Amino acid sequence: MKVKTDDNALSSNVKKSVAIVLVGNFLDFFDLMLAVHLTVILTKIFIPSDSYLTPMLTVFTFCSSFCIRPLAAIFWGYIGDTIGRVPVLISTTFLMSISCILIPNIPPYAEWGALSAALFLILRLVQGFASGGECIAADVFITETVPEPKVYFCSALVEATCSLGGLVACGIGAVCVLLSPENGWKLPFYIGSGVAVLGTIARRTLKEAPEFVKALAEKKVKKKFSDLYLSINFKHRNIPALFALYLFPAIAFYFSYAFLPSVMSNELGIATNKVMAQTTLVLFIVMCAEVSYGLLGLKFHPFTILKFKLFSLLALMPLLGIFMTGFTSAPVIFVIQVVVSCLGQGLTPATPLINKSFPIFGRYTYLLFIWAASHSMFYLMTAYVCDQVTSFRGICCLLFVAAFISLMGLYAFVPKDKMLSSKLSQALPDNSPWQDMVEEEKEHVTREQKQKEQALKKWFEKIN
Repeated sequence: MKVKTDDNALSSNVKKSVAIVLVGNFLDFFDLMLAVHLTVILTKIFIPSDSYLTPMLTVFTFCSSFCIRPLAAIFWGYIGDTIGRVPVLISTTFLMSISCILIPNIPPYAEWGALSAALFLILRLVQGFASGGECIAADVFITETVPEPKVYFCSALVEATCSLGGLVACGIGAVCVLLSPENGWKLPFYIGSGVAVLGTIARRTLKEAPEFVKALAEKKVKKKFSDLYLSINFKHRNIPALFALYLFPAIAFYFSYAFLPSVMSNELGIATNKVMAQTTLVLFIVMCAEVSYGLLGLKFHPFTILKFKLFSLLALMPLLGIFMTGFTSAPVIFVIQVVVSCLGQGLTPATPLINKSFPIFGRYTYLLFIWAASHSMFYLMTAYVCDQVTSFRGICCLLFVAAFISLMGLYAFVPKDKMLSSKLSQALPDNSPWQDMVEEEKEHVTREQKQKEQALKKWFEKIN
């Protein structure tokens, strides 16, 4: 029996870089998600409980770190596209460590009043500003470092480490609150600050993404012909399509990790540590699902997997509305959290294919701004709708509509390989010796794209 060799085996340097990025991503999301999963406790400490503005302040406290992301996108996008991806990764981890060490040292509202609430809000904004450059930076770095098809699995690990960061944050938070209900919430922040410092140090050893370095070297010589086609076409179709694609993931995140835990705590009277324990289990299942999607990405086209997830949501949302009468118990909410999160959270494993569909110069800015603006708007929209719509079936209708819009966005999005093949088919005559190659590229657009682009580039250089 012959052993099949792997021509795309990753070098030790690439493996090391991927490992450092993933560990840093986990640490950043551990720090960020601490405040999310401890929202029930933190709002009681830093926000007045006897004001008619309390519900609005609670929602804004959760959403504040996400609302600032569009501004963060402009800032980090400029740095990432002009200086490099690595400086962004280092800076975001450092900022997160600073915010984590300061939050537990803010005096409660009972002592400092509005100043306490303002300081907490400012530090949440700092966390949002830092996280605004983290996840997309990690995704873009992986996209530009790891070859196909392994890039689909490694990109799925980026999403998985985000979930792992939230899982560990929720788990540690639940244990600390159980051991010390009054001040136990502070310890996870101190732990988060320490690990973020270690992550900053580790990321200083990273080397810049090879594709970005190569593009910098070629920029002064000649613009890549593929980027020419992308710069002409992607603005008119892929930007709104990606915006629509992000609709359901954003709603799924807020619905699963903010709205449903608050229902369990406030309406069902379930203890905070039990709510966090259930959320931890959900995050573990989601993390396993994301790794599984990455493994499937090694064999199937990423867009096919994403379509399957969205079609499954469209089929399951009406069934949930019919067979479940509402948020009646913790097990029912658990089922809803698992279904919505596993099928709707993230674009795994299609992220690298989406990233590659934008020109390398400007790629980080566009991707980050679309991600930040869409998530900020959709978080606020979901918070408002969930507050106004008390019917369980009404919320199921919201999820169904969101899944449908995301699916339409997926069909509207044109990946780089299809866009390039289409343009070349129009440009080349029918009797061109390269026509067969273009047709072949349409059929095999994932694993052989790089070699074909190089051959086509040489042909363009000959005729220019």
